[in-house]
Amino acid sequence: MKVAELKNLLEARTIGKTSVLEFSSGAVINLQLKAGQKVGRHHTPSDTIIHVVSGRVRFGVGEETVDLTKDVVLHMDPKEEHELEALEDTSLLVIKIGSDTTCGVSKN
Repeated sequence: MKVAELKNLLEARTIGKTSVLEFSSGAVINLQLKAGQKVGRHHTPSDTIIHVVSGRVRFGVGEETVDLTKDVVLHMDPKEEHELEALEDTSLLVIKIGSDTTCGVSKN
């Protein structure tokens, strides 16, 4: 069993990212963004699940856009191009499932 605590990363920065848990077939990352902050178009080679812990974020996946809140879970297939913008101060859990949990090159 592994237990991890999410810490506020936004006291001194506008975007914070930290590894929460790693396991043999994936990783859990906590991504925090202040309102208005964006992450440009990129992809990951693994299946990815996004769960909003707090706040609201707009995800662009392929040609679709969706606003995510704590009541919505998003799944992306491997190599699906995506970008995001925090509509409020936001904390996300990014759950990457697979042996390669790196982030792909940005398409900006």
